[in-house]
Amino acid sequence: MNEEFQAQSELQRQQVEGEAMVNAPYINQQASVVQAAIVEQTNPNKVLEEVELKLKGLERRYDGSIVKRGDPIMNDMGINRILFLLGSVVNQNTILSHLEDTEISKMIIQVADDITDDLALNWKEYGVIDKILLDYIVDGVILPSFMSLKRAWKQNEKNWLNRTVIENVSSSPRVGQKKENFMSRFKL
Repeated sequence: MNEEFQAQSELQRQQVEGEAMVNAPYINQQASVVQAAIVEQTNPNKVLEEVELKLKGLERRYDGSIVKRGDPIMNDMGINRILFLLGSVVNQNTILSHLEDTEISKMIIQVADDITDDLALNWKEYGVIDKILLDYIVDGVILPSFMSLKRAWKQNEKNWLNRTVIENVSSSPRVGQKKENFMSRFKL
């Protein structure tokens, strides 16, 4: 009986090794696909789009439709300037970088100074009808910028992506691998 068990165990081990060898070329491909999907889900372009819609007085609903929520806060020239500045910080290059606290502080202060100076000089040209809105515009740019920079703190986003890809690839079922059920544990 013991010899049969050892023989059965050896056959099962060889079968598992054989399946692993067959699936080996697909592991890198699978990791790339998973990583691309995750990177797309964390893409900060959605933040830029959200800011643009808010400046235009619009909102995207959960079903993807866009509805008017109010009047635009500024004209297209102002919105384009804001998005240009915001896009220089809120992008995948930034969030996948490695930044430290001092760098983040310097960068956010620079963005705040730039946007404040631009709005102070050009608010009428940008069609802003009330100066009180300038604070809201600055906040609408600074907060997403700061959050993007914090995603890059000590490679936070990059490390998270790498861990997620490794977990997904290592826990996903292999091609040709049979799912084990409760009763299959009792087979010899």
